[in-house]
Amino acid sequence: MSLRFTPYAATLIALGVIALAVAWYAWQRRTIPGALPLSALGMSMSVWLFSYALELSSLDLPVALFWVRIEYLGIVSVPVIWVWFAVEYSGAASWLDRRRIALLVLVPLVTVAIIWTNDVHRLFWRSVTLETDGPFTVFNSTYGAWFWVHAVYSYLCLLGGAYLLVQFVVRSSRLFRGQAGLLLIAVAAPWLGNALYLSGLSPWDRLDLTPFAFAITLMTIGWSMLHFSLFRIIPVARDMALQSMRDGVMVLDDRGVVVDVNRAAQGLIGRPGNRIIGRPAGDVLAPWADTIRRYRDITELTDEIGIGEGPEQRWYDVRISPIYDERRVFRGRLIVWRDISEQHRAREELRRNNEQLLAAQQALVEARDIAEAGSRARSAFLAHVSHELRTPLTSILGYCQLLQIGLDRQSYDETRADLDAIRSSASHLLELIDNVLHITIIEAGRTDLHVVSFAVEEIIHDVACVVQPLVVRNRNTLRIECDPAIGMMCADPAKVRQILLHVLGNAVKFTNDGIVTLVVTRETIDNRQWMLFRVTDTGPGIPAERVPHLFTPFAIANDPIVRGNKGAGLGLAISHHYCQLMGGDITVASVNGKGTTFVVRLPVNTPMATPVAG
Repeated sequence: MSLRFTPYAATLIALGVIALAVAWYAWQRRTIPGALPLSALGMSMSVWLFSYALELSSLDLPVALFWVRIEYLGIVSVPVIWVWFAVEYSGAASWLDRRRIALLVLVPLVTVAIIWTNDVHRLFWRSVTLETDGPFTVFNSTYGAWFWVHAVYSYLCLLGGAYLLVQFVVRSSRLFRGQAGLLLIAVAAPWLGNALYLSGLSPWDRLDLTPFAFAITLMTIGWSMLHFSLFRIIPVARDMALQSMRDGVMVLDDRGVVVDVNRAAQGLIGRPGNRIIGRPAGDVLAPWADTIRRYRDITELTDEIGIGEGPEQRWYDVRISPIYDERRVFRGRLIVWRDISEQHRAREELRRNNEQLLAAQQALVEARDIAEAGSRARSAFLAHVSHELRTPLTSILGYCQLLQIGLDRQSYDETRADLDAIRSSASHLLELIDNVLHITIIEAGRTDLHVVSFAVEEIIHDVACVVQPLVVRNRNTLRIECDPAIGMMCADPAKVRQILLHVLGNAVKFTNDGIVTLVVTRETIDNRQWMLFRVTDTGPGIPAERVPHLFTPFAIANDPIVRGNKGAGLGLAISHHYCQLMGGDITVASVNGKGTTFVVRLPVNTPMATPVAG
């Protein structure tokens, strides 16, 4: 076997080695869609390239014919493998069933059989000759009928695969259009070279440019592997994963233009993909202008945002991540948002429930404290009342016994003094029982109002007469400042009288050698007529810590000052309740050691029914 190696053959062998390298690289990633057919394509190309190198180096016709026949093992395989690759890479692998595979390989198998038996029927080559006088060996042949069948079939396979890839390029995102476009160039180059060779338009006479064109193919695929990480990110797998995600995904380039978006994001935005991709994010997300302005210059973020208002508001967990190329150059941003409206509502509901639970717990604690304080106050009150009841009853019984024993021997003045003592004790007892009955009625919620019109001056005069003996006994001075023209008021006169008796009586009772002043005025407050009764004394005053408890039933019954003045600590609580019942209030201001001022404020016209707190 005579061979001569030329630069042309060396170039083809080098290209064959590159084809094997591509085949090996793809084989290492054969589990990824498109990698296995690319590996087979590289193997077929290497067979073609190595065989053509040996064909150009052969000096004998039988040897050259042998390598041409080996060469065609690769040539007839390339179109079929190309279809296989395009189908898998574009995501249409389910189209390749057994029947279609059999139809695809039928023509190549028949072609191989015809080539190896051509000496019998001359269907592929009618005649063959060999020229060795040029810079390389030229295999000349006259094509038979089946050659053209093979050529047409090969070009149809090429066009079919190219059609699948073009469709994929049109519908794929911009991230993979460059990758798929380079693959189209890679496979089109050899067939362009083959067309030039068959048509006789090659600039190098009688040199088949097809194998050399594979140099472009291999370099293009190599560039695609390095630049686009071919088979590291497979468009089909990526597209299936991305489109099946329930989270919205959007990819922006470094200029803020949308280059990819999945179905979930399209549904959220309310536009199809072809009206989103290629547009600035600010235009696409115009309804969310505030959010866009907030995150315009942010490349990395995790946040929760609310879109919309009221019941239609939706909440999203937004994650913005930077995208870098292999040289760590910023290329864009990946935005992923997940609808967390249900979780957000559940979280808010849980927070509200916790707040209500804490409030209820606090209310229970306060109610418990109030109940315990009330229980203690009630116990102290009962102990105090039992003492207060026992004291006047004992006095009444004692004076009655004295009257029985000394009725015949006592003078009139002595008898009258005993009767006065009995009357005083009985009055105190009656007042105590009356207050207990009133507070019981109040706590039972059975307090009624009997609203009538009455003269204020008459009530003031009546109250002053009642407290006058106590004023004299404590050596006080009582001053009444009431305009005779103060007029009438519409309220419950009995309750107004009782309020004034409690407040004025307390001032007189707890003051010794001092001045007690009652000032009555009519004032307009917030477009409403009010009657103000201001009682001021020069007594000892009230300690600041006692003031908040003055109007609480039983709270001050055990106070030393109250006990020292034969009180039960219920008068102010009753007065406070009656003031509220008639739509008014009662306030107190006191300076310890300098005196106290109570202000009773009642509406001139009392409503027929006024709700009372507590």
